[in-house]
Amino acid sequence: MDSTGETMPPVVAVFNHKGGVAKTTSAVNFGVCLAAHGYRVLLIDLDPQANATAGFGHQPLPTTGAWDVLTGHSGLAAALLPTPYPGLVLLPATGMLRTAEVDLAAEDVDAFSRLKTGLAGELKSCCDVAVIDCPPAFAVMTLNALLAATAVLIPTRPDPFAHEGLVNTWYEIRRLREGANSGLSVAGVLLTMTEAEGAIADGALAIRAEFGEHVFPMEIALDPRVGEAVQLSMPIAVLDPDGLAGRAYFDATEELIARVSAHVRPDIHLPMPAGRDHALNTLREWRSDSPALRRLPAQRGWTKRQPAPYGQAEPPSPFTDPPISEIAREDGMTAAWVVGALAIGAVIGMLAQHHWQLMR
Repeated sequence: MDSTGETMPPVVAVFNHKGGVAKTTSAVNFGVCLAAHGYRVLLIDLDPQANATAGFGHQPLPTTGAWDVLTGHSGLAAALLPTPYPGLVLLPATGMLRTAEVDLAAEDVDAFSRLKTGLAGELKSCCDVAVIDCPPAFAVMTLNALLAATAVLIPTRPDPFAHEGLVNTWYEIRRLREGANSGLSVAGVLLTMTEAEGAIADGALAIRAEFGEHVFPMEIALDPRVGEAVQLSMPIAVLDPDGLAGRAYFDATEELIARVSAHVRPDIHLPMPAGRDHALNTLREWRSDSPALRRLPAQRGWTKRQPAPYGQAEPPSPFTDPPISEIAREDGMTAAWVVGALAIGAVIGMLAQHHWQLMR
């Protein structure tokens, strides 16, 4: 409990010592799925690569964000940015995070608890649960996240190199729990980019055998639509909530809620979530209302919406097909072109045949 005796929101750090394991993708999708469940969610981007921040369309990077909270130059609430998804706010990465490791390491021991200090006093008023996207290194930024966190989630791809990173991450977290943050729980291990057969499938079985019930029962399968979601600056759980990876992240979020709620700490409280059907329908509504998508008459697919110039009305609804009259006009033009081409071909054929007969 805090100094007033009140409970505080859980803080989940998403961390793996190994890069390229869908850490940022997992943090972003957990954040949006938690918001769909009715929670007020704070997503904290502590990764200098700033992929979570850019993933919400903040390019170039904002001038105020996580670095300012870490250094005390800004309060938490003043540094937050909204997202397109109600209930989800972002503490963005800024360019200053690129040198933060050197800058903070040169200071005293408080350099490792700056985030915890920055969140104190304002966290409960900002959110019901916080998710931290950590850098893929056990250094100053990651230590700030893990000392501020109440739980850590470890995404990993079940290949030999990622398995080594998982083992190292597990060891580092265990050492941290024995010392600086004894209240840190392991929310679990999430298998990402999995495949149904081959070496990746065998690796998943090996990790389950080694880490047992710590591994989430669901897996995030390799899904090409994740790349499409990145191009559109949308979480896959919004772009395709009923698809392969989108539904898996939704299910994994429900597992995360259950595990965080089951971790008994008198100072931490997570409210009851909205029902499953309500949360799924919320994700579907966010997809249908997204200004990032619109269907173009000349294309059979989704493309990024181009905003209307300032002062002009938005284009028509993105989820309607072109008018029937427009389709008929295009089809009529195509048919006329084909008939004309066939007629020209027939004339050329007749002339060629007549010339051949004269030559004989």
